[in-house]
Amino acid sequence: MMFEKLLAELECTAAVFVRRIWSGEDISLTRTELADFKKFLAIMMYRGEHRRKQYFEDRFDFATRMTIKKHMRENNISKIQDVWFENLKWIIKTPIEDILKEFERAHGPMDPFAIMVAYRGPIHAVELLDFGYMVMNTVCIWHAEEGSEFILSNTSFGSFEGDMGVNFHSFFVVSPEYAVVLISRLYMNGQMEMLPLRKSWFGKELRAFPDAVYMNENPKSQDDFTKDDVFKYRRIVVPKQKVYLVNSILLDSRDKYITYKSSPSMYKSLLYYDKHKGELFHNQYDYSILKRKVFAEMNRTHSA
Repeated sequence: MMFEKLLAELECTAAVFVRRIWSGEDISLTRTELADFKKFLAIMMYRGEHRRKQYFEDRFDFATRMTIKKHMRENNISKIQDVWFENLKWIIKTPIEDILKEFERAHGPMDPFAIMVAYRGPIHAVELLDFGYMVMNTVCIWHAEEGSEFILSNTSFGSFEGDMGVNFHSFFVVSPEYAVVLISRLYMNGQMEMLPLRKSWFGKELRAFPDAVYMNENPKSQDDFTKDDVFKYRRIVVPKQKVYLVNSILLDSRDKYITYKSSPSMYKSLLYYDKHKGELFHNQYDYSILKRKVFAEMNRTHSA
């Protein structure tokens, strides 16, 4: 019951922010609200079906499985599926400041695998690292260009674009018109070019830091930050072709349902996916039946 109450409080903060996005009014968050919002997004990604299946179906590489077994022995956990639930409970109940302190304690100068081997604590090291990196990323609000729309699916809240285990952009579609996007701090800080990774499919014109209003003017260090500092976000208009690209990522990652509002936008997204799936995507689904259905819907609309 305590976990449900704590999650509901985070969900309330997120819901207020999303309603501001929908309404067209000023979209801003205090430092505390921003931390809660990012924590909520991280929880939603972790409790999603993809991550849960990893544990319930034991879908890990050998090295990761060994570190999970180590964590189970150290925390007296008998089943690998219970690791997922214990991780979730700890993330929900622990204040984000304490999670980040644990992240800093674990992180140090070591590489990720060395951390997984050496770390001993209340949460599996991989999830602690994922959470810490995720909440350091930058929130952006993407607004689909007029005439295009984002689709919804069972993976539209947490699908991502990335390479070699590094998430460049994590997508959280909140309506056909808007998506909240977490953009890697490495892109925002200009460090991504130093890594041996492919370039993102999305350009820098779709990335923007929020305008910050500090309670202590001209802060010189983090010690000058306050919980009441305010971050003001703008809606970044995403060109149609990039909306279709986001939709294609969702089309390739879905495994249950797809929902759309605009038949023409859906049809163009399906055409985009068909054109590029061979070069960009892993699953390469066949949507020919859906494409015919959407095309028929468009013809009925035009003939009515």
